[in-house]
Amino acid sequence: MKKIYKTIVLLGTIATLGTSCNDWLNVYPSDQIKEEFLFETGDGYRAALNGIYRKMTSWSIYGSNMKWGIIDAWGQVYDMELSAIANGGQPMKKIEILDFKNLELTPTTDQMWSDAWNIVANCNELAQQAELADSTLFYEGESERRMILGEAIGLRAYLQFDLLRVYAPSPAMNPGERTFIPYVNTYPAYVNNRETVSYCLEQIIKDLRKAQDLLLKVDQNSNWSDRFEEVKNDENLFKASRGFRLNYYAVTAELARVYLYAGMPDKAYEQADIIIQKSDLFAALTDREEALKRIKDGNLKMYDDIIFALYSPTDQVEWDRLINHSDDKAEGSTDREYFLGISSAIARERYGDDLETDWRICNQMEQRKSGDYRTLKYYEQLNSYKYAEVNNMIVPMFRMSEVYYIAAEAIYKKDLDKAKDYLKLVKKGRGVEDDLGNVTEADFMDVLVNDAQREFLGEGQTFFMFKRLMRTMKGREEVQATEKNMVLPLPESESAI
Repeated sequence: MKKIYKTIVLLGTIATLGTSCNDWLNVYPSDQIKEEFLFETGDGYRAALNGIYRKMTSWSIYGSNMKWGIIDAWGQVYDMELSAIANGGQPMKKIEILDFKNLELTPTTDQMWSDAWNIVANCNELAQQAELADSTLFYEGESERRMILGEAIGLRAYLQFDLLRVYAPSPAMNPGERTFIPYVNTYPAYVNNRETVSYCLEQIIKDLRKAQDLLLKVDQNSNWSDRFEEVKNDENLFKASRGFRLNYYAVTAELARVYLYAGMPDKAYEQADIIIQKSDLFAALTDREEALKRIKDGNLKMYDDIIFALYSPTDQVEWDRLINHSDDKAEGSTDREYFLGISSAIARERYGDDLETDWRICNQMEQRKSGDYRTLKYYEQLNSYKYAEVNNMIVPMFRMSEVYYIAAEAIYKKDLDKAKDYLKLVKKGRGVEDDLGNVTEADFMDVLVNDAQREFLGEGQTFFMFKRLMRTMKGREEVQATEKNMVLPLPESESAI
């Protein structure tokens, strides 16, 4: 880890903010900030935190790789035979066939590794500064200081949990006392020893619990109905738009996700239930007429139930245009198109009797003349559509549907009927009416996993689900759930450390 922690990159991340006065994350009209002055004012803290969020939306992290890009290709979400080589397609093709050391893939994964750890370093520096900061520096005093500190600690845990899930075996794979990656919670950190999976999970949980405690009071009176409103950037509005922040409920959801991964279902359910008790805050539409009206009016990501999203006002739609639409053919053309999607055979297997009713394939995908389906989740909606502005700029990070999946999996062996009720809520919110009456305990997880495959398309969680459950990944081919197939080798620059 020597190379990663030699210098802080706060100035680099602030530079990613750009200079647009319309960008709600932009605090300064210029990125010319001297580091020694950064933490002398509340504006400096806000700029540092905003820079971290913006860096997270870069292509190398959640702008592509850890979202709809290589992590979904690895999870066999797509049929990569349908995709072009250009615009990010080639690395995705290589990881789909598990060619981890291919030179057309390793620059992409090396950049992902390096950039993720740089963001962790930013989080650690910000957390350390906020821990000691005088609350009078901040417009909202102690509440704002706690918010910045809680988010910084929570974000470093969030990122390192994803790194652990990529570069180490899951607990179900019995990693034992072998060491894989470090857990870093200090700055600067020049050299860090690799740790066991169990140690990293303990530290992740510890940080998330601390972040949860810090953010509880901060978010007690937050405006959740407008959590994705793009507000004028002003110091007294810094706490607005909580959907674009690692808010209290997002941290709680992440804790539930971590506990389930760690093989602690009771604790996972405990955290999931905290959010379920407030489920009206993040409720997916279940009224068919209203939901379909909103989808057709630009709500293609069906964001009503999203708890936490990253803000990406232009990048996602531009990248989607490149990888999904640069090869579009004119009407009547017989030339082949290339795009991210699934074959008609995969669609029939994955959706079964719901192929004509499930909104996730009827509206978030489109059938092309070949009979195959192209994903539309990140397709740019016209500005004339009512819900286009929010839809176009959000990158989903945690949905209420996943909270229900976690709760259902955590209790199905104790209370199958209640688990079915949770799953039915998700299905109903996606246009599928199913009483699950014939589903037994023995086949409940098959039904849940199938629904989650539909839900997680383009959102980077499918691979992690199969890895956690040690289940065969099914796409164009079947990939066995083994450590060899599901652990990415460390970059060559780190292998000798």
